[in-house]
Amino acid sequence: MHSSTAAATATSTSRSAPAGAPLPDWLARLRHEVEAHRAVHHPLLQRLSDGHASRADFLAFGRQHFALVGFFTKYMEALLFRAPTSADKLWLAKVLVNEYGEGSDGLDHAQLYLQFLAAAGLPPGDERSTALCAEAFAFVGDHLRICCEEPLLVGLGALGPGHEWAIPSMFARLLPGLRAAGFSERESLYFSLHCEQDLDHGAWMTEVLAKEATTLEQQELVRRGARRSLAARERFWDGVLREVAPDDRRHAGRHAPASPGQLGDLRARAMLRVSAGSRAAPRRTAATLAPRCRASPIRAPSTSRSRR
Repeated sequence: MHSSTAAATATSTSRSAPAGAPLPDWLARLRHEVEAHRAVHHPLLQRLSDGHASRADFLAFGRQHFALVGFFTKYMEALLFRAPTSADKLWLAKVLVNEYGEGSDGLDHAQLYLQFLAAAGLPPGDERSTALCAEAFAFVGDHLRICCEEPLLVGLGALGPGHEWAIPSMFARLLPGLRAAGFSERESLYFSLHCEQDLDHGAWMTEVLAKEATTLEQQELVRRGARRSLAARERFWDGVLREVAPDDRRHAGRHAPASPGQLGDLRARAMLRVSAGSRAAPRRTAATLAPRCRASPIRAPSTSRSRR
């Protein structure tokens, strides 16, 4: 199931729009912006892809990245709840079916990621005791806020162009490094699967955005979501690079923020806010793609407070 970097990138471009449909100019410009973003070409990805990264390097990467994996479905579920029509809900549900395990032998994507972590040397259960970087808390908080509070098109921009367009390119860069570090096809299935599935997800998203974002104002909402998601991703990769390569000269003179907590802390704070937002959500109508709910964004706890 592995795809080469070149093949994945070429396929990503060719499948960015429904077959036979030209990509609208504004979406073509946005795709170029996504593909050129530093998050997609981050020094962390370059370091892990150059053939010199060890399993220990990938373990340090995976300990932090796993915290994000289980939350993607929460973002999608928030948008699904808020989508005004059945047609709008349908493509979100199609993505969620893949995330829940269709096409991966019934294993959801978090379970696939745990297979990768085990192969990298993580003892069972240790993913729960990892001290997460502050940028992981910030990433999840930003995306919960986007998907629960912002206009719906901002959320679609964050999860479509900001995720489904960007991830195949980012993960394709990792595949050569994973092979060089000795990971088998099965052990790295999470990454190769996303190089394939997210191309379909991105194509579905492109079709929806081309149909729904027809005014300049609506298109700007999509761009805003994509840019905010990529900016959060860039900061997250910065934090992960600090964990993978603490002696890297790029960290010289920079103070590393203290870890806000572990995975349980992140999940508890996030789910409280998602639940509060769902209960407080206003009635939705098909007349607008910009409903709002009153979920509070997750914030990293003060470093002066004790961990639970």
